[in-house]
Amino acid sequence: MDSWFESHFRHAARIVHGFLAERMPLHGARLLDFGCGDGITGLGLTQLGVGAVVGVDINPSFRHLPGLAADNCGLEVLPENLSFVRVGADCALPFADASFDAAYSWSVFEHLRDVPAALAAIRRVLKPGGHCLIQIDPLYYSPFGSHLQRLVPTPWGHLLESAAAFVERARAADDGAGDVDKGDLLYARNDFDGYKKHLVEQFLDLNRLTARQLLYHAQASGLAVLAALPVRVPGEFVPPPQLACTYPADDLLTSTIYLVLRN
Repeated sequence: MDSWFESHFRHAARIVHGFLAERMPLHGARLLDFGCGDGITGLGLTQLGVGAVVGVDINPSFRHLPGLAADNCGLEVLPENLSFVRVGADCALPFADASFDAAYSWSVFEHLRDVPAALAAIRRVLKPGGHCLIQIDPLYYSPFGSHLQRLVPTPWGHLLESAAAFVERARAADDGAGDVDKGDLLYARNDFDGYKKHLVEQFLDLNRLTARQLLYHAQASGLAVLAALPVRVPGEFVPPPQLACTYPADDLLTSTIYLVLRN
């Protein structure tokens, strides 16, 4: 089982299940995977006893899941309680009101153009009392919040230099740079130049959302905030003085946020 598949099939799925199962029964529950990507996390959740998972994403990379599942865990056919729908960038969801028991979003909200619209869409399709977990990792102002650590392994590099200079370094990276996960589906299915191009485009499109801003938008959406759990960066990372004078310490030193909401 390659590391990319395992981190989503086991690690992410178990975290999602743990956060939600602590607050509501998941046996027989219908879950929305908002921004499902390749669908691996949803597949992992179907192995943990949930009723059904429906993944939505603007990119149909979930089409590759049957091959990934066969190669990594011997599943020749995807579970009947796992399905996927391609949606538009406007966050509109083609489901009836109150049609899901729970929802989750794993490393997606930092890429959204309209965070309030996404929260409103999730709230609409959640049943009253339904729960939602939102995870962001890494947050933009953390050491590798650029999402380009695999190309430019300099902590806070995206904040220490201009966007143009940082992007130029990323574009100049060779195949041995940084921490390139060879099991990453994006890496595996593209030449290295195509891989770099996609990562750079993602960096330029990041909305720079902080944990504090996410919490504000969640509260404004009408969803009740049950827990907001930040994860600090490892102690060996110390922000350079010029950044410490420019950005709030909490933003520089918070790498991940887990936000648990209830409708």
